[in-house]
Amino acid sequence: MRRIVAGLDPRPRARRTPRPRRTRQDGNPPVARRMRGVEEPAACERCFAVYKLKSWRPAGPSRRIPADVHWTLCPACAQVEDLEYFGRVLVSQPLEAAREGEVRRRIYHVERRARATQPERRMVQLGRAGSRLEVLTTSQKLAHRIAKELEKAFGGRSHYEWTEGEGLLEATWTPGARSRTDTPRTRRHAHGALRSATAVRRAARREASRA
Repeated sequence: MRRIVAGLDPRPRARRTPRPRRTRQDGNPPVARRMRGVEEPAACERCFAVYKLKSWRPAGPSRRIPADVHWTLCPACAQVEDLEYFGRVLVSQPLEAAREGEVRRRIYHVERRARATQPERRMVQLGRAGSRLEVLTTSQKLAHRIAKELEKAFGGRSHYEWTEGEGLLEATWTPGARSRTDTPRTRRHAHGALRSATAVRRAARREASRA
């Protein structure tokens, strides 16, 4: 089944592909069937992920690749090349320019963190569906994680729908109302606010003791 995704990118549109009903225990997407017949160890010629013990793992900062690897294309890079996705996150309404920039940075941050430990969780495309942001991912889990992180950082609510026949996760994030002083609610930001409040209280106590 092919599906045309609206957007501004002139490249061919991403499509979602049918997924077998039977669930595989390794958690790999259906495109992993391309690995059948590939000898271990193998390495991806694009992202340098290493395939060993039936699992794809990041090569690490040093990119140390075994000398006897068989070079191929990993399932995630194949999905990105073919614009195949199994996760979709849609922002339910247009965002002002400043907030859209924050949301985009958060999405890239979540994808980088996931990819650092699980190279098969990848973002296929970040674009627009009409006037709204749309994220396409190689896996359901990454789409779910992105929607959760947007809700946690910027408020609002996320809604999830799983398509049984095709194995697709459709996540919709509805942003919360934003005040002029609203900023992403990260742990670092909360910790900094707590330290500032503590410093103010200590200064007040010092002034009181001098009086």
